[in-house]
Amino acid sequence: MMSDAKDTNALDRMIVREDVLQICYWYQGEGFGDRFNPQSVMPFLQNDFDIVTEVMAELAEDGTLTREGDFYRFSSGGKRKAGVMFYESFTEFQQSTHGECNAGCCDGDEVCDHEHHHH
Repeated sequence: MMSDAKDTNALDRMIVREDVLQICYWYQGEGFGDRFNPQSVMPFLQNDFDIVTEVMAELAEDGTLTREGDFYRFSSGGKRKAGVMFYESFTEFQQSTHGECNAGCCDGDEVCDHEHHHH
């Protein structure tokens, strides 16, 4: 039994890490600020405060977040990683509202890239 609980815990922890990263990314994107702490993201998470606190500390240890006093902010690599997760999770969700504008931007860029090759 003990090992089951531990496995579940590891999986839960991974999910919490992804949730925390996505919320931090969203939080920053919404203009709430580029520094977060467990208190600032708790309203958006369905997790224990203690777990969120631990997870943020772990993310800072592995270099995804950078600690600044009582707050955390993204490292450049961490923000990129969170952005990928965020867009993967929210793509379906955003298709209805922002689908056409996202596609427009991407297509524009790609067309430009292809045109450069003619020179």
